Amino acid sequence: MDRVRVFVLICLYIDREGKVASRNVGATFSLPEAELHKAECIEHDFETLLVDARWPEDAAKTDVVFAMRDFGELVRDMQDAALR
Repeated sequence: MDRVRVFVLICLYIDREGKVASRNVGATFSLPEAELHKAECIEHDFETLLVDARWPEDAAKTDVVFAMRDFGELVRDMQDAALR
């Protein structure tokens, strides 16, 4: 299974309780771009993830599944309404 490196760009901040927290601010496939983000200021950093190279196909399948579920609910609602 082929995998692709994805760099999730994060930014540290102080939350309402005064604790240091992180927030995802972007993603890139480019290591130089991730390193440039980190070099901008001290609160910037990035995390590296390995993602299945077929993720666009998996995402498209997920969208179809959600659409089919929504369609199924619509049909059930129409059937219930017709039986009343």
